[in-house]
Amino acid sequence: MGWCVSSPRTDGRGLRQDPPELASPIGRRWCTMATLLQLALDTPETRSVFDVARQVVDLVDAVEVGPRLLQAEGLTVIAEIREIAPNRPVTVWAETAAEVEQLLELGVEGVTLSASLPDLLLLKLIPQVRDTGQRLLLDLSDVSDPAAERERWKRFHPDLLKIPVKANFRDTIKSLAELQIPLAFCGEWSVAQVPWLLLYRPLALIAGGVITGAGDPRRAAEAIRARMEVTPMMRRFY
Repeated sequence: MGWCVSSPRTDGRGLRQDPPELASPIGRRWCTMATLLQLALDTPETRSVFDVARQVVDLVDAVEVGPRLLQAEGLTVIAEIREIAPNRPVTVWAETAAEVEQLLELGVEGVTLSASLPDLLLLKLIPQVRDTGQRLLLDLSDVSDPAAERERWKRFHPDLLKIPVKANFRDTIKSLAELQIPLAFCGEWSVAQVPWLLLYRPLALIAGGVITGAGDPRRAAEAIRARMEVTPMMRRFY
């Protein structure tokens, strides 16, 4: 269980090619037999968040620590998540080079950056993550029209693009699919939408409020997992 990453950009011989400034130091692969379920924790009520994580840890494949939780709890939150989910990859949000450096020193498997950060800063932070061989997730939640900025995503070429489920979602997915960058779906989606979302073959579904805000978080996670298991999507990125 976990992440096995590769960006699918190739040259004419089928060999990987990344932009020179963002080239990955290792030929890693991100491949999975089915879409992953990643739990997003991002509320300042840390005790309740940790309680939710304990309830559903066996039902999720990875855990993400969002900026609000990180701000409320500090870096100590990572150790607590590790204790709760010792066998799950952990990805954490960052906004500065210093934060990225701290997270990588703590051994997180992934770093999430907001696409709203300035390009010059992103071009500095992305290689900083790549040089350690860790995963770089680029979150497009604050971008009004992700499809209109395709050239930016092509230039950055992250390991994963996080796409919010909102208006114009179908058109966005159709446009970004041509970049051949693995996609994950985040935002305010519902349990009922899971089969529909899986039709677009995402690498991951990132579940925040649909689990953490549920009256019975475990039941919500079980419902998501059940729908994922009856709608398997064979995927492999090389």
